[in-house]
Amino acid sequence: MRALIVDDSKSAREVARVSLEAALADLGIEGEVVVAENGMQALKILAQDGIDLMVVDLHMPDLNGLEVLAFWQERRVEGAVAYVSSTLVSDRDAEKARDAGAAGFLEKPVTVEAFAAVLQPRGDGGV
Repeated sequence: MRALIVDDSKSAREVARVSLEAALADLGIEGEVVVAENGMQALKILAQDGIDLMVVDLHMPDLNGLEVLAFWQERRVEGAVAYVSSTLVSDRDAEKARDAGAAGFLEKPVTVEAFAAVLQPRGDGGV
């Protein structure tokens, strides 16, 4: 599995990376976690690499999470999923994220338990 964490906050990015790596290890899933510190960096990674799981911050200054999701939707590999992360989630934001292709929201700081819940195998062959 190849996962991408996109967040403009260095501390949030690091917490998410460490939590995701721990959840992968706990579940016995081999994987690589890459990080992007902004939306433009994320687009470069998404344009070149197959990403199975993406967690993208909703509120970023250059490209927001919804814009990154739109780009990803056109290039995602079959069975790949994306989640939006944020500290504050309105119903409207949640609806926009689902419309853009997000599987759901992960509240910041994203925990090992939150990642473990989304990494459990689904019946549709996805993550």
